[in-house]
Amino acid sequence: MKYMPIILILVAMTAGAQQYEREDRDRRDSRHDDGDDLQLVCFGEGEKTTLENHSGYVWNATTHKYETKSEVVTGRQDFDTSVNVSIHGDQGRIRMPKGLIPPMNSGGHDGWWTLDDLIVGHDEVRARFRLNALNRPNVVINRRSGTISVDGMIKFNGRCELDSGHRRF
Repeated sequence: MKYMPIILILVAMTAGAQQYEREDRDRRDSRHDDGDDLQLVCFGEGEKTTLENHSGYVWNATTHKYETKSEVVTGRQDFDTSVNVSIHGDQGRIRMPKGLIPPMNSGGHDGWWTLDDLIVGHDEVRARFRLNALNRPNVVINRRSGTISVDGMIKFNGRCELDSGHRRF
């Protein structure tokens, strides 16, 4: 009986340690949701690089007459569009609109590009994909607000909704 208080203290310490270990494991598991199956449709605004040919006349002070001038100017163009994201466990893919796909691209598969370095967390999904050798945009989806950001040589910002796959009409 004289060892009973010591045994009770050891049992209480072991139970407390198991509780903290279980809470730590739950916290680790909540950061990575490996079993997710997400089908998203994201509506927003894309931005792409454009080339414009400008031509006209300019005054030449040396010859004292107008001369033709032609130049190619690069710029940015915004447009409304949508993006699809499909995630199955630790694999994912993204379908970009044709307006954001550069003429020289890696091809994808039926318009879909594989998501590399995919991290599916409790609050956020992060990945990259390869449009071509120079363009590997980052994808960040905030699972709380539903916002998506695709940032590279092309840009897309929007809001995602779950896509049930059913037709609306």
